[in-house]
Parts: sequence; C-alpha cells; structure tokens
Amino acid sequence: MRKFIQNKPFLASMILNLGLFLVFFTIFYSRYGTTDDVEMQMVLSGKGVLQDPSAYLRWTHIYIGYLLSTLYSYLPSIPWYGLYLSFAHLLGMTAILYSILILKTNLFRLSFFVLCFILGESALLQDLQFTSSALVLQTGAVFLLYTAISNPIDKRRNQWYIIAFIMLIFGSMMRWSTLELIVVLSTPLLLYAIFQQNKKRLFNVVFCVSILLTAYGLNKIHYSIQNQVKGWAIFNEYKALLTGPDILDYNKPQYKWTATTADDYFYKVGWEYEDLMLFKHWFFADSSVFGLKQFQALKNSFQNCPYPEEHIQERLWQFFIEMPLNDYVFYGFLVLGIVLMLIKGNRWSYLLIISSILLVIAILGSLFVYKHLPERVSYPIAFYLICLGALFITYDKEIQRNTKLCTLFAIGIMAISNLKMVTNESSKTAFAKMHWTNALDSLDTNPEQLYIGSGDYFMHAIMTPFQNTNDSMFLNFNMLDFGHLANTPTHYKQLENFGIKNIHTEAPLDSNIYLIHRYQSPFLNWYANFVDRHYNMHIEYELIRKETKVDVAVYRIREQIRVKQNSQGINLENMHQFGIKKETTVDSVDFRADYNEEETFIFAD
Repeated sequence: MRKFIQNKPFLASMILNLGLFLVFFTIFYSRYGTTDDVEMQMVLSGKGVLQDPSAYLRWTHIYIGYLLSTLYSYLPSIPWYGLYLSFAHLLGMTAILYSILILKTNLFRLSFFVLCFILGESALLQDLQFTSSALVLQTGAVFLLYTAISNPIDKRRNQWYIIAFIMLIFGSMMRWSTLELIVVLSTPLLLYAIFQQNKKRLFNVVFCVSILLTAYGLNKIHYSIQNQVKGWAIFNEYKALLTGPDILDYNKPQYKWTATTADDYFYKVGWEYEDLMLFKHWFFADSSVFGLKQFQALKNSFQNCPYPEEHIQERLWQFFIEMPLNDYVFYGFLVLGIVLMLIKGNRWSYLLIISSILLVIAILGSLFVYKHLPERVSYPIAFYLICLGALFITYDKEIQRNTKLCTLFAIGIMAISNLKMVTNESSKTAFAKMHWTNALDSLDTNPEQLYIGSGDYFMHAIMTPFQNTNDSMFLNFNMLDFGHLANTPTHYKQLENFGIKNIHTEAPLDSNIYLIHRYQSPFLNWYANFVDRHYNMHIEYELIRKETKVDVAVYRIREQIRVKQNSQGINLENMHQFGIKKETTVDSVDFRADYNEEETFIFAD
C-alpha cells in the first residue's frame, strides 16, 4: 500500500478522497448552502421557474451554463448541478492531498489529512454551494502550483502547472469573486514559494499573471455574450451598481428610513416606507418601482454619505470583542496556531503563517464592518487556513513522534466537535425535507397553475443536490419568484409562458394563480398595499391551505377591485356599498408620502 501511494500519489489521493466522499454522503444528508444554488439548478434543469433548460445564470459563467443545461436536456434524470459542485470539491481535495504526499508518504500525513477533511471539508460538503466549491477547487490548484514552484527539478512540474492553470480558470468561471478572494489569500504562499527558489522567478511570476489575464478575458467574454440579451444587460448593470446589496446584504446605515432620507432620497425615486420594507424582504417583482433607474438615483444620492463613525466603532467592537464568528472559523485559526508552534521552519515560513492569519482577520473584519459576513464566505476562508496548516505541518520532517500524537489528538477533538455540528444539521435537513416535500406534493399541482411568491425559501428545503429534478413533484409545479430571480429575465420568461405582461394587474384575473408564503406573513399586507398604491387596485386574500409544520400557506386572491367594475359590478367607487373597506396598515399611516404617485421624477444619468 505504501509503495502504491509513493508510486501513484495522484491516483492514491483520488481513491482516498473518493472513499471519504462516498462515506460522507452515505451517512450524512446534504443540502444547498444558498438559495442561489437552488435557483441555478431550477434554471439549468428547466424545472420550477422555466419549462426548458437555460444556460443563463446570475453568477456562473455562461459556458458552464451551456454545458450543464445541455446535459439536463439529454439526461434530465441525473442531478448534474449537484454532481458538478461535488466534482469541484473532489478535484480540489485530491490536489490538496497530492500536494501533501508529493514529498514523502507516512501515516501521520494521511491521518492529519483525514482529520482535516472531517474538520474542514465536512461542513462545506453538507452545505454544497458554488462559492465554497469554487474556493475548494482553487485552493487545491494553488497548493499544486506551490508544489510545482517549490520543486523546479521534478519531471512532473509541467503537468502540475497545466492542471493548476485549468483548475484556477474553471474555479473563476464557477464564480468570479472567488478568484479575487483566492488571489488575496494565496499571495503570501506563492510569493514564499517563488522567492525560496533561485531560478525561474520571473517565469513563475509571469505564469501567475497569465492565469489572471486568462480568467479576466473569459469573464469579459461571459458578459459580452450575456449582455446581447437586453434583459441580462440591464440586470448586469444593476448587479454592478451595488445599491441593492447596500440595502439588502450590507445593511448600510445610510439607507435607513429616517425623516431626512425619506424627504431627500426615497420619496424622490417614488418609494414609500412599505416599498423599502418590501425590498428588504427581497421583493423585486416590479421593474417600474424597483428598477435600474431608481437604484441609479439612490446610488447618486447616497454616494457622498460616509459611514457614521459611531457605526464603524460599534461594528469593530462587535467583531473584536463580541466575536460573532462560528466555532468553525476559530478552528482554522487554532489549526494554523498549532502548526506555528510545532514546525521547525525558517523565519520566512513563520512570517507566511503569521501574515496569513493577519490577512484572514483583516478580510473577515472588513467584511463584517463594511459589507456582510455570510457563512458562504467565512467558512471557505477557515477551510483555507486549515488546509494551509495541513500543508505545512506535513512538510515538516523534524516533528517528534510524541508531538505528532499530541497534534493529531488536538485536531481530532476539533474534528469531533465539528462532526457533531454536521450530524445535527444533517438531521434537521432530513426532517425539513420530509415535511416540505409532503407539503409540496400534497398541492397536487397541474401545468395551468402558477404559484407566485418568494419561492426560493420553500424550494431550498425540497430541492437537494442529488435529487432527481425529473421527480413527479416538479413536473407540474410552476413558480414565479418575487425574490432573487424577479430582477432577471428568468422572471419575465415565466410570465411570458403564462401569457402575462404585468403580474400585478393581470394575475388576480386568473383563478389558477396562487400566492404561496408564510402563514399570516406581514408581506401579504405590504403587498396588498403596494398594489393599492401603485396600481390603484384593492385585493383581498382567501386562505386555501396551510402547513403548520413548515409554516407555509397558499392563498388565492379572492377579490380584485379596480377603477372599472369587475364581474360582480364592484369598483373602487362603489365598493363601500357592498361592505368592502380598505384596510390601511399602521406603517402606511405613519409613513405615508406626501406626493403624487404619477409624478415624473428626474433621474441622474
């Protein structure tokens, strides 16, 4: 066995990781880490929000979209998207272990990697998502590139360069921003490798720059293709604007509803208080109210508003004192700290590890203070620290046997703790899927029905990575998302499939159109008020069914009243004669705007 690993290190790495992956997915229940992944699987497979597979995705390169959508077209019963994410993990972990085994094979190296797999990789595999998958793949590529630079006389170095190049490019196509992150994280490691060698320094620098230039070029090709569709060009312009994320994700204090911001900013773009609240609940489904020109105007209005000093101080206090980080992130620092104390390195290796720790703290801190810090970012960063520790401690040949046992014991304790979290989350995922699947299956949907609402939250628990998207429950289920997908052409494609141009004026006319959301959610009143203010139409809901175990309800719009009389002879002028009264929410009383809704505002270019 030992000779086989020494002679075939890459094949041995692949076999060991494949075994670990099979064991993990056999024992534990996996899910998607973000609703973005649920959306991409639905779009690629042509289920839920579209009737046919599509290659146009919000975050991933269109070439990958073409590949996966084509596979779904020919073999729809195979979960290609989940397999694609898992393959990225498998390839990345194989490259990491290969980089560890390339110098010398021993039991300590294998044991340390297995523990780091349990500690670092298990949490990411349980919450499969494209951001962490891309970063795992690129971490393996960086370690392989480090191996090639550090071993200039090895005959296999050209293969390492080529494979690392391909993996980094593929990871950048999965999500461009992960390449930006891995470049920052890996710069100390690659500079250390380059300047430890006396030869080919310029070649290695040029090679690394060529990777960045190739990835940048492919990214531009993606947008040039996607922007040929007018709707996608508008969406990409909105995405680059960042005003929406400033309100939704980053929670910039400037965008709070106050007397000043209401008078000077929000009213000027046609927003009232309820409109801002709807948007904070990821409501996009009206381009005339939440369109590009409104966000451009908000961006131009708020661009000169700096962060309040007290806000920065409060966030810094929370980050460094209250430490709102998951234990998983601390494990990354602990592993690297153990390596720092045990390895017999030179001053440059110590400087590398210390700089990596400080760099990660700086990234996490800046994200927490100025942006937001979701698990999809903090977990892969912690994973990188754990793998960096595994790389350096296994490269050290002078660690004593007793020290190795103590090290494995310490890492093992952390691995068991992380495994407990994974087990708990796996159980929750299994029960949630059971209840949500029963709820969706019991709807007994048909192709003529359209369920509108923020659908990604209930599909998140149902559509899992290795589920057959050709399942009978998805065949007749048509969803119109009011959230993430509502500001993309995918939303309007679904409307087109049902012959609808404006969901807010035409949807109530069709008895086969339902609204699905949480039971008695404030969203229902906000939405009714939104339709009233912007479309001069009064609507009332009728509860069709509810599922208490998963807190979801299906509503039908029981009454729609407009300026013109409806089929029952009721309109806005005579509705009081039929005992129908408009219900005004408390929010709309306290924060009613004092302007004409039809007024034309001047927006900055």
